[in-house]
Amino acid sequence: MRHIIWIECLGCPQPVRWFCILMILGAALILPRTIPAGVVLDDSKSPQKQFSTQFKWVHPAHLGPMEEDKYLLLEGTQRNVEVWLDTTEFKGQNARIYLGLPRQIVGFSSIEHFTLRWKTNRIFIPGEVRPGNRTLIYDGSINRDLMIDLFTFTLRINASYLTGEIRYAPIFEIEPY
Repeated sequence: MRHIIWIECLGCPQPVRWFCILMILGAALILPRTIPAGVVLDDSKSPQKQFSTQFKWVHPAHLGPMEEDKYLLLEGTQRNVEVWLDTTEFKGQNARIYLGLPRQIVGFSSIEHFTLRWKTNRIFIPGEVRPGNRTLIYDGSINRDLMIDLFTFTLRINASYLTGEIRYAPIFEIEPY
């Protein structure tokens, strides 16, 4: 109703108002179908789900002046994390796969000071991501039911934003094309 009142306030003739209303409704119906949305891939077959990470100071012995963000940097690595992505329903299609992080990270209060980087052994592209974003890790043909790769994850955080034990789970999304 607010849209109709707003359009009437413009002083448009009635046919123009109806045209505007139909355009708004049409856009509302079509737009959700045209915006690509990733389908979350099932990674429940991955052998290990939880990891304990030992963090180290990035600049442990630096005694000179330094920006606070650099001075309080911690880094932790999780090696040989086997990721199994179930791509059965996309077999035979071309697709892009993304690795993303949720916007809220349990135990951490800043999305700007949390970075997850990774290297891989075979299939997926190395990269990095911050909370609330996603990064392309694969672009090509899906030719198997399970895509399996070994990741080495490196988590870099600013210690001043720790609020407790950090808990997060990467999200793997696929977009066929």
